[in-house]
Amino acid sequence: MILILFLVGYVYSTPAPGTGECNVYTAEADCLSSGYCKWSGSSCGLYTQSQDCYRIDEIGSCRVNGKYQTLCVPLDLVSIEYKNVCGTSATIDFNYVRYPIVTTGYATYSISGLTVAQLKIAKPQMNFLYQILTVNIQVAQNKELQDILDLYKEYESAFLNITVHPFYLEKCLFQTLQNLRDDTTTLSTPEKQNTLIKFWGVASVYQKKMAIYSKHYQTNYYFLNFAQTTFSRLYISIEGQDHTTSLTWVKYERNGFVQAISYTPKFFGITDALTDVVYVNVIAQDGSNFVNIENMEIVYTQTSGTMTNSPRQLHFIADKSQIPHIKSSSITSTICDDVERTCKFILPSPLTDSQFIFYIQK
Repeated sequence: MILILFLVGYVYSTPAPGTGECNVYTAEADCLSSGYCKWSGSSCGLYTQSQDCYRIDEIGSCRVNGKYQTLCVPLDLVSIEYKNVCGTSATIDFNYVRYPIVTTGYATYSISGLTVAQLKIAKPQMNFLYQILTVNIQVAQNKELQDILDLYKEYESAFLNITVHPFYLEKCLFQTLQNLRDDTTTLSTPEKQNTLIKFWGVASVYQKKMAIYSKHYQTNYYFLNFAQTTFSRLYISIEGQDHTTSLTWVKYERNGFVQAISYTPKFFGITDALTDVVYVNVIAQDGSNFVNIENMEIVYTQTSGTMTNSPRQLHFIADKSQIPHIKSSSITSTICDDVERTCKFILPSPLTDSQFIFYIQK
């Protein structure tokens, strides 16, 4: 009887998940494996800002009696697609979705031991492509990440091979944005912008890939989404959180493609966005820039909640590689339809630019 009482007492002395003190962990691995503590060089402690709630893996820390019960909120819906379990509200914020981190592999060399530098100077060929895909973007420091992006760009011809699926470039792109967003080191503005220049270099390879891979294609990764269609379809839509952004047109001189990439506005310093930032690329079938499309409109559709009929502002972005994004010009929608929950923005006819970047303001 005495032994049983002792064991019961021992069980109840163990803190529930997410309720224990972080300073009991003296090793980085133990600190991080708790799921709610952060390692600060030599000590383990708690997050203090609500903007870090998305980093937490232990949902118990956000519930009653948890260490973040007054700072963070447990999500109503969790998914095996992402690691998020807490946030600043009970609904997952697409801007901060965290895909699981694969810790096997290295950021400086492939599974066979070939370094990134060796792969880069080797003549791009298909039998090296698998080696590139085993280099781990998710664990890369910023300089390593930039080197990996250079490597992907160097192997453009291999990625454009018809047997290679676009997913491998998509994976590189969304893992790069997640790496940049979640990097806890203090990166300078030039470091961020240099990384983004290389990111958009790989994105340009992806757009070439899409033009030869499939006429119609769409895929979503919460904070980074891709779509392409032909002029003959007369519209393209790309989905975001609680909204859809569409482009429609009436006439075109000859056939080609409209390509769209949408991405998280918060990472690029935009806090007043109603939509994702959308990068549009209009090309002829031969891949050249194309503007002879008439009566193109941008249509915002709110997919949940109520909407007023007040006009909205659409802001164009001058440089997609710049952090923060800077507005170059703006246009105003027609009166929004509060029944259909749509707003329309009219673009010049024919287009004056084959590429443009925009978001719609709240």
